[in-house]
Amino acid sequence: MTQISMGIGRRIGTFRRREGLSAQDLAEDSGMSRSVIANIETGRREDITVSELMALSKALRVPPVAILFDVTRPLAPVPASSDGEPEIMPMRTIDLVDWFAGIDGPAEWSYDRAAMEEELAVNGPAVMPVTGLVLEATYSDSGWDAIRLLTVGRQLRTARETHAELIRDFAFDVKTGSFGWEPDPDEHRHLMDAVSDLVDIEVAIPLEEFVNKVKEIAPGKASDAETAVRRLRSSAQDLRRFKGLLKSLGGDAGESPLKTDDEHSFPSFGREQILTLWTRMKFQFMRDLVDGDFNPKKHRTYDQIQRAIKTGKLRRKPEQSQ
Repeated sequence: MTQISMGIGRRIGTFRRREGLSAQDLAEDSGMSRSVIANIETGRREDITVSELMALSKALRVPPVAILFDVTRPLAPVPASSDGEPEIMPMRTIDLVDWFAGIDGPAEWSYDRAAMEEELAVNGPAVMPVTGLVLEATYSDSGWDAIRLLTVGRQLRTARETHAELIRDFAFDVKTGSFGWEPDPDEHRHLMDAVSDLVDIEVAIPLEEFVNKVKEIAPGKASDAETAVRRLRSSAQDLRRFKGLLKSLGGDAGESPLKTDDEHSFPSFGREQILTLWTRMKFQFMRDLVDGDFNPKKHRTYDQIQRAIKTGKLRRKPEQSQ
């Protein structure tokens, strides 16, 4: 067995115990067998599939890279395999995590790093005298394409989160009369429809009417209204720019899944959408939907609560039963 497989198993065991889970609990939470969990933790099994990694990460509530690498020693070198081949320049854990996540890109590089990568790409691998350590170019053309797509994707995600937050704040301020004018429901809906359309088209009239209304009713708030509208337009412009850039790189900014045989009963939600739903809707905590000895430290996930209901440790409240 390798150091890497032993390390993965040891970390899974550590995370499991810290969560207060037995091996059987983890098996049930991850949809894996008890024997597979035991074999991975002890290192008897030297590999782990991507689907298993994702399932274990979700069950243990840790990022996948925390299972793959020892994040408690971010500056330590990651052990390499000893197969007799020339040793590649060892990477620190934190560098390997960045590479694994696709964030080790140009924005993180110095001029010297960029120059070194360019030389390695043109001339091929280089060997360090005496040590025999080999240095290789980090990315191929396909790798660079992926890095660019991921970089712009992150920028687009941040822009969406920023824009969604601005919309939430603007909607609240308008509705509560913070700009000195309280619109009726139809006026508020009309204005917010225009704000929502900003990402696709530059809507001018409704927003100009809003600013003019504030100037007329509450002149002292006009500057605040103009600033709010300017910020909304600027963030919408950022969104359009990043969407266009992503498209120019061959990417797709759409949020709908590609058509497959899989059935999706619900769309996916980004962070900005989740926050909007959380602030606008009253979610019910599942602890309030059940009777019994609910323990938030033990019943942390939906699956754990459902298992407790099936075993009779928890019961659905009568009014929630169908």
